[in-house]
Formats: sequence, structure tokens, C-alpha cells
Amino acid sequence: MVKIGIASNHLIHPNPRFDTNYIDYIQIDYVNGIKRAAGLPFVLPLGAPADAGDYIDSVDGLLLSGGQGVTPALYGEEPLREVAETDVYRDQFEIALVKAAVAAGKPILGICRGIQILNVALGGTLYQDVYKQAGASLKHNQYPTSWEIPTHHITTTAGSWLNQILGNRFLVNSFHHQGIHQLGDHLKQIAASDDQVVEGIESEDGNVIGVEFHPEMMAEKHPEFQRIFNYFVDRAKSPK
Repeated sequence: MVKIGIASNHLIHPNPRFDTNYIDYIQIDYVNGIKRAAGLPFVLPLGAPADAGDYIDSVDGLLLSGGQGVTPALYGEEPLREVAETDVYRDQFEIALVKAAVAAGKPILGICRGIQILNVALGGTLYQDVYKQAGASLKHNQYPTSWEIPTHHITTTAGSWLNQILGNRFLVNSFHHQGIHQLGDHLKQIAASDDQVVEGIESEDGNVIGVEFHPEMMAEKHPEFQRIFNYFVDRAKSPK
């Protein structure tokens, strides 16, 4: 089976269930998306950046999930007051994973925060707040609307991977306030919302892909979004 490493999220505050800091975990919808695509998911615990190459050597592809905001200092900016929780240890480890996967020619899929850390890892920058800095007018964090319900449209670029599997225009869900500003090296935008927030990317060689929305949350009720995971796992079977 195709082995997909899923970089874990990292709990840095106590909560009533665990009563401790520092829990590595992943939301099960990411795991299920890989399983439904006939991949074998491996959850990668937070590690030292120096170990990233060893982790990547053990898998065929890398999935980067949602979570905290990306630390602005990593793309040369001071944090605005709109920035919420960040976790530089997670950021540094995932950046190292991205660089190791790119060097090894192994496919990467970034989802929400995942697309953002991908962009930063490859030399790009982010809007710390799409409303204040990019003039976004749509609701990009749909809470309290249920997570599986698509709420705003995006339009894809003809011929792109996302256009080929889901079409020109469709509804997606949305849970973010940061977004891509300047694209990283060898990346191109392939989808946007109607207020011009970047919603999808791909690299020139097609091995790096990402979406700003959450297909893992929608795939059960809206099976067409499972195609994103199917496409990614198929790519990991035979990367180009």
C-alpha cells in the first residue's frame, strides 16, 4: 500500500480531557480520507527538524493538516494583533518535512494551515489576516455553521489538477483568517474565492498541491471531495 505520512497537530495547552500540555494528535477525517483512497496513513509526531529526512524516507507522500496560524517571523514579519495561537515548533518541523519531501521528489498535499506552511516553506509569505490586509469580504470562517456544509464558491484555473477533478466552480467550506500573499518558489495559484483569496495551489512539477478549504470535513456528506485524497494517493504511487 501507498504510505502517507500525516504531520500531527500539537496541543500546547492543558484541557479537561488530557489535563496536560504537549499532546500530538490528528483529526480522524484526515486518516479516513487517506484510507478511503486505499492509502496507509501514518501519523508523524512532532519531531526535531533534523529528523525530517528520516520521516520522509519512511513514507511515499506527506499530508499537512489544519491548525494554528503560522508564525509571522518565519516569513519576515512582526505579528499583528489579529494573529491568534501559533506554534513555532510545529512550524519548524513541518517546514523541514516539506523541504525533505521536495528534495526526495515525494508528493505533498496541504490543507488549510497546510497550504500556508507549504507556501512559507517554499519562500512565500502570508496575509496574517485576509480581512485587514487583503480586503476579503466573504465569510472565511463559517463557524458556527456545521463544518461539513460548503458555504462559499471558488473558481479554479482551467487545466489545473483541481479543475480536472472537481470542475470550474463549486462551493467549499471555510475555517481560516490567514491566507497566501506572495507565492513561494515554483508555486502557482489555481483557485480563488470571489473576493480573490487564494484557495488552491500547485507546483510547476505537480508534486506539491494544496487547498485552503477542508475537503476531509466534507468528503463523507459530499463524496466528490474524496477525489482530492484519491488524486493525492494516486500521485504518491507514481510521482513524476
